[in-house]
Amino acid sequence: MDHGNETETSLNGTTYNQVATLMFVTGEEGIHHLFSRETHRQFDYAPLLTVLAIYFLLACWCAGSAISSGLVVPMLFIGGLYGRVIGQLLVTLFGVHYPDLDGERYWAWMDPGAFALIGAASFFGGVSRLTMSLTVIMIEITNDVQFLLLIMVAIMVAKWVGDFVTHPIYHALLELKCIPFLDAEPVIMHDGHEPLNLELHSAEDAMSIPARTVHLVEPVSNIAQLLLDTPHGGYPVVHAEQPGEEPTFYGMITRMELCVLLLHEEVFDTKEIVTETSFDQETLLDYNVVAVHKLEDPNELDKMLTKYRKDPKYQTQFVNLVSSIPQTFVEKILRSLNGQSLEHINIFHNL
Repeated sequence: MDHGNETETSLNGTTYNQVATLMFVTGEEGIHHLFSRETHRQFDYAPLLTVLAIYFLLACWCAGSAISSGLVVPMLFIGGLYGRVIGQLLVTLFGVHYPDLDGERYWAWMDPGAFALIGAASFFGGVSRLTMSLTVIMIEITNDVQFLLLIMVAIMVAKWVGDFVTHPIYHALLELKCIPFLDAEPVIMHDGHEPLNLELHSAEDAMSIPARTVHLVEPVSNIAQLLLDTPHGGYPVVHAEQPGEEPTFYGMITRMELCVLLLHEEVFDTKEIVTETSFDQETLLDYNVVAVHKLEDPNELDKMLTKYRKDPKYQTQFVNLVSSIPQTFVEKILRSLNGQSLEHINIFHNL
């Protein structure tokens, strides 16, 4: 209003920022906005697509980091965003339609909030590959049983498409952490095209003959050659008290433990016959140094192994596995029992 030379502007308080409505709140509140019904004009295309691009990139970055960021809310939020975009597109094409008093209006189902719910279920199912449990979760979240069939169809289609493209995100995280993982039904191809029936083969058919072993005291060059020539994850450790005797099995050493030992030249010794009592205790590696799951730079390890194999100096330097590998701790035994679902484990000393 104009009063002479003064201008007064009054705001009615009905304006809001659509991006801030989704980004400046918690994930749960943002999902609530996306799932809200009869709010056809609450969000436009540009804010939804902007938030989708930003949130998707940030969610991917956080999922691969070592922080407790969670995956459930981001998956529901991203799926709700593109589901809301599809619902908004249908509203643009066909208009807003509300049910009559009798609830018989044909276009009444065309609600962007409903499409956001179906989109969230589809994205969650495609990423995680959950089926029945996810259907129950989505129904419990919304308490809307009338969308049960649509949610089930969306989840199954998303799972089929995801299985055709790649493995689920939890499988990818196992690979990221270098955790050994076997499929429920492993498929092994013969000659590249014919699958093998594993029930017709015994363990002997999968064994490597002759067995590649390491001795308690082994030259550095031999260990490097062994690691370069074989992809095995572990090697039997043997020892013969006298030359010509049949070697005795002492235990297993993993490939990772051998690699960690070769990365620390301070454990090398120039004497071929080394006992545990004569070995310098100050050169022993700490348990936390040996018990690692992956190496920081595998390429540097390959270069180092090649150097150890070719340099004659390392043919006269030895590694004492008895002194270099720490004793087995009770904590490690308990982790083995828990991780492999074993009820008992055999422990031998000086067989």
